[in-house]
Amino acid sequence: MKKVEITADAILKLLKGIFEDEDVNFVISDNDASESSEWRGKTVNEVLNIEYYTFKHRPSSNQTILNDIAANAPNNKLEALTRSFCLLSISNIERLYSKNEDMVAVDVLLEYYVQTEKVKLLEKLIECSSAGVSGLRFDFDFVGGEFLHHDASHEGIERRKAVVFFGALTESDVLPTTPFGEMVGLEIKVSVMFYPPVYSYSDYTASFTFADEEGLKTVEDMPLKSISIAHVMTQEAVPNIENNCKVGAINLSGATSFVLVFDGYDNDFIDYLADMTLNCDITDNNMPINFTLKRGEKAYTHIVVIKDHKMVINADTGNETHTLTLVRSVSDDGRR
Repeated sequence: MKKVEITADAILKLLKGIFEDEDVNFVISDNDASESSEWRGKTVNEVLNIEYYTFKHRPSSNQTILNDIAANAPNNKLEALTRSFCLLSISNIERLYSKNEDMVAVDVLLEYYVQTEKVKLLEKLIECSSAGVSGLRFDFDFVGGEFLHHDASHEGIERRKAVVFFGALTESDVLPTTPFGEMVGLEIKVSVMFYPPVYSYSDYTASFTFADEEGLKTVEDMPLKSISIAHVMTQEAVPNIENNCKVGAINLSGATSFVLVFDGYDNDFIDYLADMTLNCDITDNNMPINFTLKRGEKAYTHIVVIKDHKMVINADTGNETHTLTLVRSVSDDGRR
C-alpha cells in the first residue's frame, strides 16, 4: 500500500469540505441572527467570512482587500471589514509501523480570530460539524504530490477513509481594538484518523418492510450493534473418475442467513418482534419480511422469514437486547 503524506494543507482541505457541506453550512434564521438583520437568509460561512490558512499561505490583509475595492474589484461588503481568520497547524502525527498498512492519526489545532458577535455562530458551526461526522468514515482522496516517495508510479489518486473528532471551542484571548472590530481568539483541537479504504460498520445500513395488524410498515436505517452473514453450501463427495480412492466435492445447494443484534429501541419493527415473541401466539410461521441490506452504494433485497429471535434484558446495562436470525424465504427467487 502506498504511503500518503500528511500536510497541513491536506487536513485543511478535509475540514473545509466538512464546514462547507450543505448539511453543516446552515442558513441563518431569526434566532441565530442576533442584532444584525444583514445576516438573515445567508449561510453561516458567508457571515463568519473566515479566511482559513496554514503557515505556508498567509491570509489576505485588510489593506489588500481595500485596494481591491478601490480598483473596482467584485465587492461583497461582508468581505471587507468583517473578515475573520483561522490558522491550522498540526501538533502531532502518529503513523502505524507497518509495511503493508497505512494508518495515520493526526492532531490538529485550529486558532480562530472572529468578531465577538459571531462567536455563537462559530460554536453552532462546530457543533453541527461534530454531529454530522459522528460515527462516520468518509472518503478522502490524496492526489499526486501528496504521496510519500514521489515517483511515476504514485501518479493518480490514493483513497483513505477519514474519521474526524472535534473537541470543545475554548477562548484564548480577547482583542478589543482591531481593524476588524472587537475580536476573540478561540482554539479547538481536532483529531483525524486515516484508515485504508476498507468497508466498515458505517458502510452498512439495514431496513425492513413488514405487515402487522395496522398494515404495511417500513423501518429505514435500523440501528444495529452487529451483523453476521453466512452463505453455506450443501456438498456431496464425488469419486475421481480415474482414481475412485480420491474424491472431490460438488455444491448442490446454498443457503444464506443473517444474524442481527440490536438494542430494544422504540420503533415499529422491534415492537413487532417483541409482540410476536412475548404473545406466544403466532398464526403464520412463514410471514415474509422484506429485508434490504445496503453495503456502500449497493443494496441487496431479500424476502426472508424469521428462523429464531432471542430477547435478553440485562441488569448491568439495563438494556433490552435482541438477536434475530433471518433466512431467505422459499418465495425469494434471488433476482432482485
